[in-house]
Amino acid sequence: MRLYFVIFFVLLQLCSLGQEGWETRPDLPDNFPRPEETEELLFFIQRNRNENTIVYDLNLKADGSLDSKNPINAYWRRFHLDNGISKDLSWLELNFAYGYKSQKNKDVYTIKLKAYNEREIQLTLKNGKWTPIITINGQPAILKNLYIFADESKLWPSVLYADIYGESILTKALVKERIFNK
Repeated sequence: MRLYFVIFFVLLQLCSLGQEGWETRPDLPDNFPRPEETEELLFFIQRNRNENTIVYDLNLKADGSLDSKNPINAYWRRFHLDNGISKDLSWLELNFAYGYKSQKNKDVYTIKLKAYNEREIQLTLKNGKWTPIITINGQPAILKNLYIFADESKLWPSVLYADIYGESILTKALVKERIFNK
């Protein structure tokens, strides 16, 4: 009986991935929780798989200064089934999916995410606060969050698109860009 339940559950998950309509989905799912706005929060990533969220915070030393060797602390907020508890990323997640590389040049850190390093994030001091700046639709913007939509019906997930959300530095308007996986 238990084996039938497991098989049924797996088939149900595969059939309910909701792949239809992804091309025109206008925004983030309304039911996804958002991490609390804190002084350390830079941006976060959410995925269509579930509500669990990868959070990118400033990595501050005890004296309040930015850790120049590791300026960002990336970790899970386990909203799906775990009431939002924080959990470290695994070695695999840090090195192949949600980790980053940083390079310091004077007072600016160039950040490249491991999973998509074609677009740089400039971590820079803006009005006395560390701010992640990225290009969205050809204009500089403060990065707020990313939403990754992947087809998980196969052995290894395949990203179909990523939405980048931010606030335009020029107009202060919210901006979004969808990048399709080629």
